[in-house]
Amino acid sequence: MRLDWEQANALLTAATQPILITHVQPDGDAFGALLGLGNALLAHGKAPIMAVEGGMTDRFRFLPNADRVQPNLDGVTGDLAIVLDCSDDRRPGKLMASIKALNVPIVNLDHHRTNTLFGTANLVNAAWVSTTEGVLEWLDQLGMALTPETAQCLLCGFVTDTLCFRTDSVKTDTLGKAQRLVDAGANLNYIVRKTLSTIETSIVRLWSQVMPTVKLEDGVIWVKITQAARQAAGAPERGDGDLVGLLLQAEDAHIAAIFREQPDGTTDISFRAVPGFDVASVATRLGGGGHTLAAGVTLPGTPDSVEPEVIAALKQAAQQGTPSFA
Repeated sequence: MRLDWEQANALLTAATQPILITHVQPDGDAFGALLGLGNALLAHGKAPIMAVEGGMTDRFRFLPNADRVQPNLDGVTGDLAIVLDCSDDRRPGKLMASIKALNVPIVNLDHHRTNTLFGTANLVNAAWVSTTEGVLEWLDQLGMALTPETAQCLLCGFVTDTLCFRTDSVKTDTLGKAQRLVDAGANLNYIVRKTLSTIETSIVRLWSQVMPTVKLEDGVIWVKITQAARQAAGAPERGDGDLVGLLLQAEDAHIAAIFREQPDGTTDISFRAVPGFDVASVATRLGGGGHTLAAGVTLPGTPDSVEPEVIAALKQAAQQGTPSFA
């Protein structure tokens, strides 16, 4: 844990046009943190620029001010960068090169235990259930009141990263903070419906393409999503409806993995595990990062070429763990 509150507060207070970015293949916590903090800064007179490599995804366009999220930082200037939900400075993809070219200070706000503390100021706490919980704590530190727009985005991160408060990371104060956000105007029912209870039809078609190829060996279940499968299903370039979470529901699976072929010749891999197993150590060893039960890495090469090394490491992790649901 590293919480440089005083330094981070001073940097943000002095900034007039902070640049907010998050990781590639963003999830509900990434977009929730980006837009939650962005909406809070807008409400307090700042002029934040929000960006994600590739831009906003349809799944999270329901979040307030989603139309402000830019696909790149071309021609952008600012006086501070805030990097959200990224365990290292490679996770934002091409946006990080733009940030480094501006030579501005960086606030690194994250909740992954594998975070490399790459910021000028670091706000990193693995005890937070989501990065949006860290944003909420920072707003409290700054004395910024919650608006309904901010609350809606922050609760989205709580909901998606805890699977609607069902993960073992949830504590009593997690529920209390969620109640604060509901009291401030967040709509819990709407967020759950838009994120956990709705799947794009094209994603269902994508599942039909790849599910026949699922493999389950030695407690590890995995599937590969190729560019050809996406094209055949008419599915978007990003997103798979949290297929890795669905695979982990198989009764004989302790660890699940999704190999996603990328247009640039790399493979993006997501890992999930049931309690008692550790996929963060595997991800870190391969050059990625994340949480004990949820991690990931991007590797050069096709899914077929990286599969043997990754699966061997995951099988070893499966052998070393024991299911624990206490």
